[in-house]
Amino acid sequence: MNIVFTANNNAEILTLPIVPPEFSIPEIVNNNEEFSIIGGVNGIGALNLIGLKSLRTLSIASLFPNKYYSFVKVQKSGYDCVSFFKKWNDKRVPIRIIVTHGDKKILNMACTIETFTYDLDSAGDFPYTLELKEFVFPVVK
Repeated sequence: MNIVFTANNNAEILTLPIVPPEFSIPEIVNNNEEFSIIGGVNGIGALNLIGLKSLRTLSIASLFPNKYYSFVKVQKSGYDCVSFFKKWNDKRVPIRIIVTHGDKKILNMACTIETFTYDLDSAGDFPYTLELKEFVFPVVK
């Protein structure tokens, strides 16, 4: 699996050096509403109304290395990786996450950075957590 971030129509591309060990693909998130009903239907006292889709969110927790490791997919400075997310967040531009497995594209989603936290560990690497939320480009008709 590869996880790639792009910004500003591929003006800058970042492939995550280390794919997180746990990573879930958000697929279906609905905005359904449940109501209590008086009297019930078939012995059930609630009604579930199907709503519209909601924005998908995902979380990534991994490591941006600052030195050579043999298991790293792409050798990239941890400082450059941190700068990528800080730069595009400061510019208030949505980024795109693309997740592939072999030749299959599993996820291609524009998103905003909700939170990005990182630390500098004793080995000099950056453990980080990145929270993303789907971004839908507004369409004016």
